[in-house]
Amino acid sequence: MRCVYPPPGMEIFMERFLDHVQHEVSDADVVILPLPYEGTVSYLKGTTDGPGAILEASLQLEEVEEELRWEPSNTLRLHTANPIAPDRGETPESYIAKVKEFIDKIPADKVIIGLGGEHTVTVPLALRVLAPGDTLIAIDAHPDLRESYEGSPYSHACVTRRLCEAGFSTIQLGVGCISAGELEYIESGAPVEHFPAIDLATAEGLESAIGRIKALKGGVYLTIDLDGLSTSYMPGVGTPVPGGIEWHALLKILRALLFNEEVNVKGMDIVELSPIQGQVLSEFSAAKILQKLLSYNWRSRR
Repeated sequence: MRCVYPPPGMEIFMERFLDHVQHEVSDADVVILPLPYEGTVSYLKGTTDGPGAILEASLQLEEVEEELRWEPSNTLRLHTANPIAPDRGETPESYIAKVKEFIDKIPADKVIIGLGGEHTVTVPLALRVLAPGDTLIAIDAHPDLRESYEGSPYSHACVTRRLCEAGFSTIQLGVGCISAGELEYIESGAPVEHFPAIDLATAEGLESAIGRIKALKGGVYLTIDLDGLSTSYMPGVGTPVPGGIEWHALLKILRALLFNEEVNVKGMDIVELSPIQGQVLSEFSAAKILQKLLSYNWRSRR
């Protein structure tokens, strides 16, 4: 069932990822958390339907992850939470507080994978787990480094700025457009490393980014804004940008990060899916990415 803003008092239910056996949170390795918030989107709407569309599309995946040849959805202990439904017109500050209240009740040893919703949902998820010296890795067509946007400091266009200000360094992959203010912020010495989409389209540029990721150590939070990916397989996003990361380049990046034994990936999210009516490519691709995250990161638990 697609997630939409419900009438007051109506509870929302969603499919479970790949229809997995539902484990209690206390027993789970991973908590999949649908976050259908759409309060500051500035172009195409529809991200409120993103989490439900991903979970619905996952039912069409094969259970075996073909690269590593195992079934993460049947091997890992998964818990798909009920969505944290926003109130109509809810501000980003209010929704962030609502998410924080919910995730603070989840045991600290559980890895949360958030499904958005707009990129604002990353803020409470990342702040839950990142510690001083940790790194945010953001796959995104936009830097999201604005001080504020359309009157909100917690707009989807300000997410990375808020996390940089919280003291975390950032590696950005796939940026295809940037504002003057964001460029000025980066050049002022902000803790941001920048691998633009145009560089990742070359073998040399991709290897440079992968080398940097392989050299990482310590805690990491990974956020994947789907507009940073090629529209050849990810057309359904709120702010599409041409020239995004191609599929196999994305998998190389994810393997470099999630196979890195010096890195502790503390949390992840997939955000900004805006399903296109009559098409399923985007949500199916997003569900496949989620399966890859589970397979790559937990392969050692087989």
